[in-house]
Amino acid sequence: MKSKILSICAGLLCFTALKSQVGIGTSSPSPSAVLELNSVNKGLLMNKVALASITSPAPFTSHVEGMWIYNTATAGTSPNNVIPGLYYNDGTKWILMSINNDLPRTGDIKSSVLNADHDGWYILNGRNISTLPAIAQANATNIGLGTTLPNSNDRIIKGKNTSESFAATGGANSYSISQANLPDLTFTGNTASNGAHNHSYTNRGVNYWNYNAGGLTSTRTIDTETRTTQAAGDHNHTFSVSSGGSNTSISQYPKHMVVQYFIYLGK
Repeated sequence: MKSKILSICAGLLCFTALKSQVGIGTSSPSPSAVLELNSVNKGLLMNKVALASITSPAPFTSHVEGMWIYNTATAGTSPNNVIPGLYYNDGTKWILMSINNDLPRTGDIKSSVLNADHDGWYILNGRNISTLPAIAQANATNIGLGTTLPNSNDRIIKGKNTSESFAATGGANSYSISQANLPDLTFTGNTASNGAHNHSYTNRGVNYWNYNAGGLTSTRTIDTETRTTQAAGDHNHTFSVSSGGSNTSISQYPKHMVVQYFIYLGK
């Protein structure tokens, strides 16, 4: 009797050791896995629950690190809101799982036609950072923002060069057209008519002119004298004026749509 009992116990121990890996759909589960599923037409259905927010453990009583669930609810307020999807718990909050390679990182910038903060994105409108949620304030400080967000209203975001500081704003609302912006043209024209006309000149030197008065011939110094051409002296004048321009074009960049700029500061 004792021999049979010992045999049964030994068999159970062997069964437990052999079955430390469980296979569903396979008779030879991986020795590195506690549980292995195998099927060509079935999948793993996660437990479905409705979360309230990423910070609330509900419907569980507390946060449990390593817990996996599928959330069915759209609930909470940004930045702690939840959307339907697969979540895991890190011991303090729920974290949405994603295989998207384009997930935003703190400090990323994007343009959008949206007009308000959303999903961890905060509009760059010059507001004080102290008005943001705590996590956004901390991330803003970590990436070197001062007391306010940059104001992107009516501005174009450009790359930083060595002469500019982070989040600096600049530019002007107007510009002047210089001579270089004018086309390189020469203007030529004629006088309106070729009729008789006169020219005035001033003689400032000591010149002697022959002057006949009565029957006497004498000379005198004339300071100013006017001479008038006659019909036979009809002539015209031309003039040329160069603009000095070099056909430098005026920049019309950018052709644009009206959007807002946002910075990602986390949620």
